Amino acid sequence: MTSGDAASMDLLQIEAAKLTLATMPKVDQALMRQQRLDRLQTELQKRDLGGMLLYDPVNVRYATDCRNMQIWTMHNSARYCLVPSEGKATIFDYVNCEHLSEGIETIGETRPAVLWFYHSAGSNRQQLLEKWADEVAEVISERFPNRRIAIDRLDGDARDALERRQVSVSFGQDVIEHARCIKTGEEQKAQARSAFVCETGLARLKEITRPGITENELWATFGAINASLGGDYVETRLLVSGERTNPWYSEASEKPVQVGELVAFDTDMIGPYGYSTDISRTWLCNDVAPTEEQKTVYKLSHEQVHHNMALLKPGLGFRELAEKSWRIPDRYEEFEVGVIVHGIGMCNEYPQVAPLKWFEQTGYDGEFQPGMTVSVESYIGERGAKEGVKLEEMVRITESGCELVAHFPFEQTLLS
Repeated sequence: MTSGDAASMDLLQIEAAKLTLATMPKVDQALMRQQRLDRLQTELQKRDLGGMLLYDPVNVRYATDCRNMQIWTMHNSARYCLVPSEGKATIFDYVNCEHLSEGIETIGETRPAVLWFYHSAGSNRQQLLEKWADEVAEVISERFPNRRIAIDRLDGDARDALERRQVSVSFGQDVIEHARCIKTGEEQKAQARSAFVCETGLARLKEITRPGITENELWATFGAINASLGGDYVETRLLVSGERTNPWYSEASEKPVQVGELVAFDTDMIGPYGYSTDISRTWLCNDVAPTEEQKTVYKLSHEQVHHNMALLKPGLGFRELAEKSWRIPDRYEEFEVGVIVHGIGMCNEYPQVAPLKWFEQTGYDGEFQPGMTVSVESYIGERGAKEGVKLEEMVRITESGCELVAHFPFEQTLLS
């Protein structure tokens, strides 16, 4: 197949996928916005907080559904949002970006942000920081029921500036994580659409996995399909082949894929409406018979994912899951991933369950609840072996167990 033929095939698949998306349940964005804001404000009210100051662009989007340069603002504090425990949010956006929040019902007012991060403010940073604090404290006085606020992230001197203005500031990432962890009905529709985009991209990657194609080309194809179907970005570059599958966490490179090699991919995709689809699949390059070692590690990874999925249900404790979870054979334990299950919404989120051996150091307890969406992780690879296998499923906790959010088949040739 020529590159022109491949491009034509991509376009045909994109158009077919768009037709399928048009038949799926539509997301009522106004309702989704209000439901998310209600959940956050309920968490604020539980803690008797007047409101919250948000800088993390994922949190700003969750609370308001207004996005702007989302990746850039992850490392440049160029926009922020004040969410009262009742009423509409005030968003402070980048210069001349007020139009981006027009018609969004969760936002009462948009103002230009005060840019006090160093590369923008330079030697004027302290002066601009004081101006920022004056304005934030003023809005809190006018629109919050009290002056106790939570924050998701903030430099220490900015926090001090607010406290000098009699604003009581507390850590708040837990507040919004607990709001985000239960998905509303509209969010579940958005997740289904994101999952379909992910499935479309994965199917295309398997089709074009041929000897000589590079890891970068495969990864770029997936990102292009996501963007073409309304998605945002891919958070990681975890697409590798052959010896680069072991150990895990190498990033996509210019390495060409070879006949008979395993290709492993963790999608980490932020799709339509800002919702993540986080599943992992491993497959063979070309229709060749797998080696016994390839089949062994694949079957073990598949067994781990499905054993742990079968445990998931409402009321199950995080420690209880760690105690009952699948035990990795000793020969593979060194490269075990540090997470059994993690929440997934607009990105990886609460809760996260560590393997039992690390639970005292990195684990915490809690209970799974209906409406949570989680990804179930597995990596099987042995030091000194050529390859490893990464598999992961994304499921929603139901009233009686769990159900798949994304549906993409496993490799029967590797399971046989």
